[in-house]
Amino acid sequence: MFRRFSVVHDISVISLGLSGVVQLGDTNTIEAKNRSIAVQREVPFFLNSEMPFEAYNIFTDQEITMPKRSKEVRMHTIHACPFIVVDHVTITSVLISGCFQIGSLDYAFCNSRVLQIRQFTSNDTPSSNHSI
Repeated sequence: MFRRFSVVHDISVISLGLSGVVQLGDTNTIEAKNRSIAVQREVPFFLNSEMPFEAYNIFTDQEITMPKRSKEVRMHTIHACPFIVVDHVTITSVLISGCFQIGSLDYAFCNSRVLQIRQFTSNDTPSSNHSI
């Protein structure tokens, strides 16, 4: 892997989500995985054990399929300047399993599975109310 020096003068991160990565400098591998259930209800009543991951097919597999490299590529690179210089970076948000990298990186894999559930007390959901 290429080795260079990362110089960052100023970085501002406002929000970093679950399994989010902010990496300054060289790294070999980044694997960010997240599985979550997001529930939105009109009546805010929640129990700790009411949402088992095993009840949903999206969460039952043990291995997340990761792409494999088909061929190794040999290359020789000479950098005239061994520095990666960044003056200023402002990051509004790095969300679930997101990655922000400054530097050399050999392999990154980011995977997120989010199941969103919306429960309403009446049969009229907001999307079914059309006023034309």
